[in-house]
Amino acid sequence: MRINLLGKIAVIIFTLPIACFLNADNGKPDLWKIEQNGVTSYLFGSIHIGTESMYPLSSAVSNAYSSADYLVVEIDLKPGDEVKMMPLVQKYGLDMSTPIEQRLSSKGLAIYQKACKQRALPCAQFALFRGWLLSTQLTLLQMQKLGYKEELGIDKYFLNLAHKSNKSVISLESAQLQFELMGGLDQETQEMMLIQSLQATRQDIEALFTAWKTGDDEAMLKMFMQGAENPKIKAMYLKLFDERNFKMVKKIANNVSANKSQFIVVGAGHIIGKNGLVNLLIKNGYKATQLQ
Repeated sequence: MRINLLGKIAVIIFTLPIACFLNADNGKPDLWKIEQNGVTSYLFGSIHIGTESMYPLSSAVSNAYSSADYLVVEIDLKPGDEVKMMPLVQKYGLDMSTPIEQRLSSKGLAIYQKACKQRALPCAQFALFRGWLLSTQLTLLQMQKLGYKEELGIDKYFLNLAHKSNKSVISLESAQLQFELMGGLDQETQEMMLIQSLQATRQDIEALFTAWKTGDDEAMLKMFMQGAENPKIKAMYLKLFDERNFKMVKKIANNVSANKSQFIVVGAGHIIGKNGLVNLLIKNGYKATQLQ
C-alpha cells in the first residue's frame, strides 16, 4: 500500500458535509457573524474537496477572513502532515487479519463486488481497508473522476493563506480524535457507509455541490438525511456531528473569552441545525447574524 495513497485518505476524512436543518437558501454558502463582549468572529460552512468553479469566494467571506486575528479549522494540516498520520491510518483504518470481503454481509458483499466489476475499481488494493476508510477512498476516487480536487477544498484554501501570511491557526480537533471516532464505529455502521458511497451517483455529488454553492441547506437536508429513520444511521449522525459540535463550541467560547477574533471554517453540516454551532452559540449568549 503506497504512502501517498494513505496520505490522501487522511486528508479527506469527513469529505462531505451532512445535514443542515434550517432553510437558508440565499444564493451563497453560509457565513455567520458571531458577537459577544465586543469580540466579533465568523463562521463559514466548508466543503472539504472542490473545483475551481467555487472560486473566487465572495467579498463578504474574504473580508471576514482578513478581519479576524485567528483562522480556526477542524484540523490544521501542514505540508507533510499526511505522512505523519500514517500510524493512525494503520491503527484505525486497516484490518490486517480479515479481508474486507469476509467482513461484509452477503448483501454488502454483493453490492461491493458488483461495483468493483462495473466501475473497474482496483478492489484488490482495498482488501485490508476497514469499511469507513474504504468508503472514504471510493468517494475520493469518484470525485476525482468528476474533476474535484482535495487542494481546492475550502479548508485547504484558507490554511494555505494563513500559512503563507503567518496568520495564527487554531485546531478545534485532532487527527487522533477523528481517527478514533471513525475507527470506533461498529462493523454494521461502517458497512452502511460503504454501501452509501458505492450507490452515490454523479448526479448526487453534483447536487451536493450545487446545494453548498447556493446555500441551499434544505436540499442538503433532503439528500443526506435519507435513511435517518434507521436508528443506526441516526446514531452515526449524532456521533459524527452533534457530539463533536458540543465540544467545538466550548473551544470557540474559550477563544472568545481570550479576546481572540476568529474566522472559523468547519464542515457545513456543523454550522446550523438544532445542535449546530450557530444555535449552540446563541444558547450560550452569543449574537449570531447571517451575512450570506
